[in-house]
Amino acid sequence: MDKDTKIAKSAELREQIEDMTALVLVEFNKLTVADADSLRTAFRDAGCTYKVLKNSTIRYAIAGTEHEPLTAHLKGVTGLAYHADDPGAPARVARDFAKDNDALNVKAAVIQGEVLDAQGVNRLADMPGPLELKAKLLTLFITPATNMAKVLQAPLRDMLNVLNAKKDKDAA
Repeated sequence: MDKDTKIAKSAELREQIEDMTALVLVEFNKLTVADADSLRTAFRDAGCTYKVLKNSTIRYAIAGTEHEPLTAHLKGVTGLAYHADDPGAPARVARDFAKDNDALNVKAAVIQGEVLDAQGVNRLADMPGPLELKAKLLTLFITPATNMAKVLQAPLRDMLNVLNAKKDKDAA
């Protein structure tokens, strides 16, 4: 690959990852073709972008960005994964796939300029996604109104229970 092509690939990658809050690097040694295809499918199904690139291409793309601390981890065969809206998604996919396949190893991740090791990537993977966070927030908003409706309905329900008990007693 000539130098102009490398520069063009690096510039293209930089445009794609510049606004990402998190990147995950994975290493795959002796991964079979079928396993590599299922890994790509798993990333795609989760809405992630996954690329296998030369380390020099990644190094030039992240130079001068908040992702630059990953440079120290660019050794060996490297796969790069990221997601536009959910920084934990690529970490979840990589962690889950690595559980079933010893050939995949999570090298590191960077989130907002901070490098995470394998344990940090596991913590990132455990973070809820944006949909889960929205659902929890909505639950917090709805809970007080639901409780208030229950309290307001309680006297009517209790009165109805008393009347039904009286009716049952008179019928017996």
